[in-house]
Amino acid sequence: MQDPSLFNTQEVLDLLKLEQIGADCYRGQSHFMGSPNVFGGQVVGQSLYAAGITVPERRVHSLHSMFLLAGNFRLPIDYEVERVRDGGSFSTRRVVASQEGRRIFVMSASFQQEEEGLSHQKAAPASSDPETIASNIEEWKRLPPNPKRPFMPTPVDFRADFQGDILSGNDGKTTRQIWTRAPVALPDDRLMHESLFGYVSDYGLLWTALQPHGIRVGDPRLQIASLDHTIWFHRAFRMDEWLLFAMETPNASGGRGLCFGHVYNRQGALVASMAQEGLIRLRDKKS
Repeated sequence: MQDPSLFNTQEVLDLLKLEQIGADCYRGQSHFMGSPNVFGGQVVGQSLYAAGITVPERRVHSLHSMFLLAGNFRLPIDYEVERVRDGGSFSTRRVVASQEGRRIFVMSASFQQEEEGLSHQKAAPASSDPETIASNIEEWKRLPPNPKRPFMPTPVDFRADFQGDILSGNDGKTTRQIWTRAPVALPDDRLMHESLFGYVSDYGLLWTALQPHGIRVGDPRLQIASLDHTIWFHRAFRMDEWLLFAMETPNASGGRGLCFGHVYNRQGALVASMAQEGLIRLRDKKS
């Protein structure tokens, strides 16, 4: 049995559920993630939840977001949803997240009425059975304390299909594969599973761009931050079942890194794809 102190699943689920404070206006709380800044995945997940509340009869199929300013985890975040369009099959929503009147994040999301259609997918890569891989969360907690990257509980388990720990990554490589699953059974609320996916999608995707350079998360020279984040949802999934995040970085230049991810269930079905560009700046410690 895994140590329950490793995970904060219920805390994150409670964070994703927003308080309605007006017509299409919602408020969310934040939590400490080892930094005074709000975790980017939290804002993605809460924004998706806010948008999804206004389209209960349709499922999200894509979201496109930009991080404008760092959020303060000590302050609540207000989410204003604009109902851009409701068509015969698709609905479009725009979400603006603000703190103290300042916009920190914007997202556009598209929702579709469920329908059948042509189907093909990129094949799942070869991977190890997640049940045979040690939990990286357990390994992370055993590492010597690092004030730059302290151990924090996570809402899901991570199991890396490569040698090395989850913070250093697959050094020298442009790819990484990580299995993930919530450690407890979750309610049958599809929007909650999708919002939790949005939260989790910001874990480690951008870290892939550090691997070719042998840079470890927590390096005192490193400044890293999400700039934009896109998710396409292809097929239904559950966050309490194993999902394989197959990630790659095709480019880093100009102080930015670009990363892509394809996410598969245990049966090999492609359930989602992701793209993220972020700041990966190395600074001289003396400056």
